[in-house]
Amino acid sequence: MLPLCPVCGKPMKVTELKCTRDNVKVSGLFTVSPLAFLEDEDMKFIILFLRSRGNLKEMERVTGIGYFTLRGRLERLLDKMGLKPIGDEEFAEEDDVFSKLKKGIITVEDAINIIKKKSGGEQNE
Repeated sequence: MLPLCPVCGKPMKVTELKCTRDNVKVSGLFTVSPLAFLEDEDMKFIILFLRSRGNLKEMERVTGIGYFTLRGRLERLLDKMGLKPIGDEEFAEEDDVFSKLKKGIITVEDAINIIKKKSGGEQNE
């Protein structure tokens, strides 16, 4: 797992790679897989998920852990990796409105107007 910033708590970026044998260093901004941010237990879960071909019922049978517990763990992993399940994209914009409202970026009136506009509710008011 990559370290988190001790000041803001956000994941730190990889900016240098080093070969310990040759002492060669390469600097830059390197892309890191979302899997690199996972802990060992999360990786074990993903390996089991892949080995069971994504079948949570099979994982339930093998592990003895309940389906809904496994489903919740999968949801937490998706969230930890910053991924949205396929089909949830239509809710992303609506969630964004509510998160902006919660953070105080927009007012309740602004949120209502945005939602009305997206649903076509401002045709002839």
